[in-house]
Amino acid sequence: MGAWDHGPFDNDSALDFVGDLAKGPADGVTAGLRAAMEEVVASTDYVEMPEMSAALAAACLVAARADPSVPLGVVAKEYLDGLAFDADDELRALAARVFARADDPADNEWHYLWADAGALDATGRAHAPYRRVLTGPA
Repeated sequence: MGAWDHGPFDNDSALDFVGDLAKGPADGVTAGLRAAMEEVVASTDYVEMPEMSAALAAACLVAARADPSVPLGVVAKEYLDGLAFDADDELRALAARVFARADDPADNEWHYLWADAGALDATGRAHAPYRRVLTGPA
């Protein structure tokens, strides 16, 4: 059985993304984060759950790097500690756009599945600390 819960690092797609990022070359972390986020932000097609989960994990890593007080689970903290990247203004702005795309119900499996399960509020609470760092209070 795979990992599944409301938080940004509580699913297999997010953990696979972060694990692959950690296994890759150290100088490719920023590009990997950017690519995952741009894939969903720039998409005009239906965004599948795995891609959105990876993009949200990337956005949450950026938020946690920008504000170390953001609470991370043990696994996510270990990954973040091992990843070398700077959460500059451009990366933070892109991460904020990922949250906006996740909130858009159009062509978005992530949104559809959480709404269908009646869990958008729970996922919203789980993602709120990261979102606040990037976009301010909701």
